[in-house]
Amino acid sequence: MESTGYPFLDFINEDKSHYKHAKDCGYVDDDDLFLIGDSGGFLMNIRPGYRFVNTELFYEVANYYRKNKVFTTYKEDSIPHRQFRKREQYRRIHGYSAPCLLCPDGSIRNIRITGDHYNFLNYTRIEQLDEKTIKKGVTNTAAKTYDFPKFFDAQFWMYHVLEFAKNNGFHIIIDKTRRGGFSYMMASTSANAVNVQPRKVVINVAVDKKYLTMTGGLTDFAINGLKFYEEKTPFKRGIYSTVKENFKLGYKLPNGVEADNSWRSALLSVSAQNNPDCAIGKDALIVNVEEVSTMDNFDEFMEVTEPAMRTGAYTTGMLRAWGTATSGNMQVFEQNFYNPKAYNFLPMENVWDKDARNEVCGFFKPYCWALQGEINGVKGVDKWGNSNILVGLEIASRERVKKKNTAKTYAEYINYLGQYANYPSESFSSASENIFSSEELSEWENRLRIDSDLHFYVDGVLEENELGQVNFISNKQYALKGNKVYDYIQGVPRKGHEDPHGCIRRWFPPEKVETRNEHGVVVKEVPVSLYSITYDPVGVDKEKNEITNKHSHNSIKVWMNPHYLNGFKQKLVACYYGRPDTLEEADKICYLLAKYYNCIGTTNVEINRGETVSNFKKWRALRYLATEPLQVWDPSFKGKINNTYGYSIGNSDKKLNGLRLLKEFLYEEIGKDEAGNSIRNFHRIYDYQTILELKKWNDKGNFDRVSEMILRGIEWKARSLDAEDELSSRRKITERDGDSYSDDIMQRDWF
Repeated sequence: MESTGYPFLDFINEDKSHYKHAKDCGYVDDDDLFLIGDSGGFLMNIRPGYRFVNTELFYEVANYYRKNKVFTTYKEDSIPHRQFRKREQYRRIHGYSAPCLLCPDGSIRNIRITGDHYNFLNYTRIEQLDEKTIKKGVTNTAAKTYDFPKFFDAQFWMYHVLEFAKNNGFHIIIDKTRRGGFSYMMASTSANAVNVQPRKVVINVAVDKKYLTMTGGLTDFAINGLKFYEEKTPFKRGIYSTVKENFKLGYKLPNGVEADNSWRSALLSVSAQNNPDCAIGKDALIVNVEEVSTMDNFDEFMEVTEPAMRTGAYTTGMLRAWGTATSGNMQVFEQNFYNPKAYNFLPMENVWDKDARNEVCGFFKPYCWALQGEINGVKGVDKWGNSNILVGLEIASRERVKKKNTAKTYAEYINYLGQYANYPSESFSSASENIFSSEELSEWENRLRIDSDLHFYVDGVLEENELGQVNFISNKQYALKGNKVYDYIQGVPRKGHEDPHGCIRRWFPPEKVETRNEHGVVVKEVPVSLYSITYDPVGVDKEKNEITNKHSHNSIKVWMNPHYLNGFKQKLVACYYGRPDTLEEADKICYLLAKYYNCIGTTNVEINRGETVSNFKKWRALRYLATEPLQVWDPSFKGKINNTYGYSIGNSDKKLNGLRLLKEFLYEEIGKDEAGNSIRNFHRIYDYQTILELKKWNDKGNFDRVSEMILRGIEWKARSLDAEDELSSRRKITERDGDSYSDDIMQRDWF
C-alpha cells in the first residue's frame, strides 16, 4: 500500500487481516468491529473497499415523522401502538440492522447501528447544514436547519467505540474537534439512557455547571431531548422536576408525594471546581465530563470517581471524558489521553499521529473525517454518509490558509488549529498562545519534526574511566556491552509507556583548541567557559514504579557559548531529560556532562530543591558550579562576588522576570538567512521536545525544560551585561602618552 502521508487514511486503507480480532480474545464484540493492534490497543475494523449505501433505511422512522409530524398514527395503547413502542424501545437499546453495507464484490450485507445511534438518527433533532440551501460561488454559503441528523460514517464508528467500551468495562477519553455534532451525540445518549431505563442517574460534570445548563450546553441539549420524548413520542415517563441541575422523570401522587412506580431516572449537573468528589455517592449509570482541558483537578476527580463506578471486580457505570483544544491547561488532558490505561480508559492504537503505531491513546475524531464540503465537484461526504478524507484534508488546508490570512492575531490562528486539528498532537500543541509562542517558533517546531537533516543527534551515556576521563558511549554501543539502555523521552509530557529514566542526547561533541600548558607544551583541550550547563533537578526520590508522567523530571542542557568556533553564535550541544531512581544519579549525569564539556564555573544549577551542591562537594567538584549573577537583579551588585553556589529561583517574582529574560534570549536576532528572515537563538536549539514544550507552555502546568532554561536566560543576561562593561572600558588606540607609542608598529614596545 502506498502511503498517503496521512496516518489515519493509511490505516483505513491497510490490509488488516493479520490483526487479532477482539472477539477471539475474549472481548464482547458481536459485530466483529474491533481488532487488537501490535501496540496492544484496539483498532476499528474499517475494511478497505467497503462502503455504506441506502443509509436512509436507518432512519425510516424519522422520515415518517418529517412527513406526518407524528411517529405513528396508531391509536394510543392499541395493540399496534404497543407493538410499535416495544419495537422502537428495543432498537433504542440494542440497535438496528439494515442492508446498508456494499462489499467489494458488489453484494450488500446487513450492518448494525448501535441503540444510541438509532436513537440519535430517529429521535434527536439538531442544528445542521441544510444542503438544499447551498449556493456555490467565490464563497460557498448555506443555511442551517433544525432537523433529525444525517448518517455519517465517523459517527457510526464513534457510537460503536462507545458501545464497545461500555460492554467491556472501559471508560473513554476523547479528543475531539469542532463541527462534528459531538455535543449533540453525547447529549442524545444521555437523554436516551434516562428515558429508556428507570431508576438510573446520568451525571454531567464541568468546571462550572452553568456551562452545562446554559443554552447550547450539554445538559440543555439533553433536556430538550427528554422534553421531545414527552411531547412527541410514545415514550412518555412524566417530568417530576424541571430544575435544570436536577432534571428528573416521573410523577407525583395527588398528595404531592412521588409515586412508587414513578420512573425516577434523573439527569444531574454538577461542578467539579474545588470539588473532585462531586460525582460520587450517586450510583451513576453514566458520568459525562465536559471539556477536560478546563479541569485542572481532573486527576483528583478521577482518583475518587473511577473506583466509585466499580462494584468488586465489575464495572457498574461508564465515565466519558472529552475535550477540545482550549486556552486552558491542556497538559492534564494530554497526559490522560496518551496514557489511557491509568484510569481504565479504552486504549486505542494511535493511528492518528505520525509514527505512533506502537503507542496507545484515547479516541480521536479528526476534523477531516466526515467534513462536509466539496473540491472541484467532489464532496467530502457522499449522500450515504461515506467520507472522502482526501477531500476533507484539502478543505481543511484551504480553510487554514484563509484563517491565517484573516486572523487578527497569531493567537487566534493557533487556537483555530487546535480546535480543527487532524492529529491529536496538533490539537494539544496548538491550543493557545503564550509568552514564547509565535509563527516563527511554530515553523521551527514543524521543521524539527519533519526535516530528517536536523535529526543528527546521537543518544547515549557518559562513563568515567579509571584515569578520570569522561567518554560518550552511544546507546547502540552500550547495548552491545550487555548494558541496559534507556531511550530518549519523546513525549511532551512523557507518555505512559516511556521509561522515566531517559538518556543523554548529543548533537555536538566538545570542541578542543590548541593551547600551551604551563610547561610550554602544545595541547588540545576544551577551553574553560566555552560551554555552560543549565540544570533544574527534581526535589525528592521516587520509587521507579511510582513515577508517573505527572511527576517532575530532571532537565539538563549543555550550551556552547559565543566563540569563533561557532561564528560567535551560541547553540545547544547536548541535553538530558528524565528521572533516574535517585537524586544522586541525576546529579551524577550533570557532573559527567560538566566534566566532559569542561564547564568549570559555568554549571548553573537551581538549588531550591535537591542535593546537587552537597553531591558536588562530596565528589570534590564544586569548581564546576556557578554562582547566581546577582547584578542581573540589582545593578548595585556589579563587581561583587557571590559566594553561594547555584541559583535560587522558586516561584517568586524572580521567576516571572526569569521567564522574561528567557524570552529575550530565545528571540535575540543573531543573523539573517538567505531569504532575509531573522535567525534567532531558538533556531540553534535542535531539541524538538524543548521547542514543543516552549510552544505548549502555560503558567499552570509542569514544564521542566522551560524552568531549567530560565537559568540560561539569566546567564545570557549576565554575559550581556559583562560584555557591555568590557566594551565601554575599551579605548580606541589613537595616541599614547610618552615615547612608548610609535606610528611604526614594529617599533612599539608591546609588539
